[in-house]
Amino acid sequence: MPTRAGRESATRISDCVIELLKDQPFFGSLALRLPIRSDASRETLASDGKEIRYSPGWIATTDAHLIKTAIARVVLACALKHHTRRADRDPERWQRASQLVTHHLLEDAGFILPPDAEAWPDLSAEEAYDRLPEPEQEDSPEQPSPSGSSPQPADGGVGGEQDEDDRPSSGTLDGSDPDHPSDDSSDGDSDPDHSDPPSTDPSGTGEIMDAAPDADMSDNADAPDFTQEEQDWDEAMHQALNLARAQGNAPGAIAETVEAAHRSTLDWRPLLRRYMTDTAKRDYSWSVPNRRFIDSGLYLPSIRSEGMEAIAVIVDSSRSVDRDTLGVFWSHIRHVAAEIEPGRVIVLQVDAELQDERHYHPHELPLRIDVKGRYGTDFRPGFARLAEQGIRPAVCLYFTDMECDNYPETRPDFPVLWCNFGRPPSDRNRPPWGELIQISAPTTR
Repeated sequence: MPTRAGRESATRISDCVIELLKDQPFFGSLALRLPIRSDASRETLASDGKEIRYSPGWIATTDAHLIKTAIARVVLACALKHHTRRADRDPERWQRASQLVTHHLLEDAGFILPPDAEAWPDLSAEEAYDRLPEPEQEDSPEQPSPSGSSPQPADGGVGGEQDEDDRPSSGTLDGSDPDHPSDDSSDGDSDPDHSDPPSTDPSGTGEIMDAAPDADMSDNADAPDFTQEEQDWDEAMHQALNLARAQGNAPGAIAETVEAAHRSTLDWRPLLRRYMTDTAKRDYSWSVPNRRFIDSGLYLPSIRSEGMEAIAVIVDSSRSVDRDTLGVFWSHIRHVAAEIEPGRVIVLQVDAELQDERHYHPHELPLRIDVKGRYGTDFRPGFARLAEQGIRPAVCLYFTDMECDNYPETRPDFPVLWCNFGRPPSDRNRPPWGELIQISAPTTR
């Protein structure tokens, strides 16, 4: 039975998640994916991508704005897959690198960081890791670092003028924090998992833990396969951004990071499915509580979804269209459309001008598209036709090889996903708006 102190900590972190939902919906909706439990072995607050753990003592003695920052940081680090990418890198140095790169995004979103927390912009976690000193340099008795000074990047570059607390973690070897002693009896869920490594949180902004391999994964596997875990977080990040955009509160740097994720090597099919399904209207509902958190004594809202009216598919029917890839793409569209059941599916074939227009019920899409046109490419006619008819689709999917630079002068007021079957676009023909995924051509065995 949780004690009064344990219940107060649970209520306090619940209140912080609710405030994130209202003020920072991108981060709040990511936090809603994970169950939350107390764990006295953590210094502050941590996540391994499966749950959020918090130190009851730290929660009880820390300002609410710093708790919200820590929640936002750990879910952001998971969305960026920092929990799956450490490999054999030094754990504390990787922790520091993760904090340095996420702090910049948090600052851009308006979060308040601890006074000594550093932020390095425009770097990946791997790049930040490489710029941090080797652990033996930090601990070398011949070259001690002044208390409170920051490590200098190995190449003297980013972050050289900034300060960061470089003192060893105040936690003991078993992960406890003498400054915030925890009461193991304060919560029935606070027993530490002794298989976990010692807790480390250099900046006090939340700890990212390594993802646990799947239970069915072979013990002698050379390297765990976290493909599905990373795919799930990639989709969650896009869902969260769509929700934040719908509420008019999408952080700019976060949006750029999410759009860049579309240029990754992840399988395009789940990305396309996510983009089609997540354009359904989403909002928070208090009428049905989120079942993930009930067992922890937390009453948080669930996210409800409604249907969509229409989706638009524009097919580049110019001479360069890849019929085989179009067939795979169209088959996937048919299956997802039947699943999400939009009001209608509008299919336009466009080369240098509009060549064909069809409106379908989602269960009546043809098995294949008969390509019409085969001339040059112009991206403007398809969008002009939608505007002419007053159609504002929930999402517009544009299947093309991107070999064109004729775009509408104004950005459409609906989401556009460029489905590129050609080579990755150069700076000359990179789309000025919308998101981009790379559609791979079908392969033969």
